[in-house]
Amino acid sequence: MSLKEQHLALSSGIGLAGFAVSNFWDYSSEAFDTFKDEIIDSIVKPKKITAVHHYLSFFQDIYEEIDKMRKNLDDMKYVYDFITRTLDEVNLHPNLPKPDFEKCNDEYGHFECGCSEIIEQWIGFVSKNAAQIDNLIVHSAFQFVFQDRGFLRNFHLELAKFIKNEMDYIEKKYPDCVTAKKRIKRQPFPQWLKSAVFHRDKGTCVICRCDLSNLIRQQNQIHIDHIVPLNLFGSNDASNMQLLCERCNTSKGDRSTDTSFINVPFWNL
Repeated sequence: MSLKEQHLALSSGIGLAGFAVSNFWDYSSEAFDTFKDEIIDSIVKPKKITAVHHYLSFFQDIYEEIDKMRKNLDDMKYVYDFITRTLDEVNLHPNLPKPDFEKCNDEYGHFECGCSEIIEQWIGFVSKNAAQIDNLIVHSAFQFVFQDRGFLRNFHLELAKFIKNEMDYIEKKYPDCVTAKKRIKRQPFPQWLKSAVFHRDKGTCVICRCDLSNLIRQQNQIHIDHIVPLNLFGSNDASNMQLLCERCNTSKGDRSTDTSFINVPFWNL
């Protein structure tokens, strides 16, 4: 199945991604515990909703964000403006009346006027659609995080500690997905994942930088590699993968977490 174009909330997503990455060392353990079952479900076999998605969800709550704004800001116009920007980003366009702030005589932040009543309708719409909004913002944030192999390595090294501690529980829940050595069992890579990793890494081995596109010479074999190997309590989570050539994948083996911070910028400075 070919990849479909999708409306993404990139402005909201980059804000969430930056916050989640910056606060990873302080909140990763709590987030892993909060989404324990969801994360375990995503790591035994590759799934489109990854452990990173669940980690990002730990920080994303559009209704809570609006509620904090209502309590801390001195003008409801700022709340309304935030709501409309967010809804535009997630491609939701409710058929609701719009407050006319210019004609409103309220000088105290539109908390007790006709504008306030209208804004409450918009807040109610967000509340009813909060799950859809949050899911799209999380997936938009994932687009940025997935490009940062350095962070993904750190993420999966921490996740490996969680997996090691929870291995008995994982084995009980998914006995067919755990080896005799108490490691997550290797699973086939679905085509959507191989395509995503290939395009993210620009058809290039991330370690030696050899071309794997095979456009001119078909001499280099493509390998999808676990950034944190299964032998080190890595997982089959879709965000734990990178593109390597055969030589680098063989030399990396199952005891190394080598990756690369090299990327291809849109232009050089």
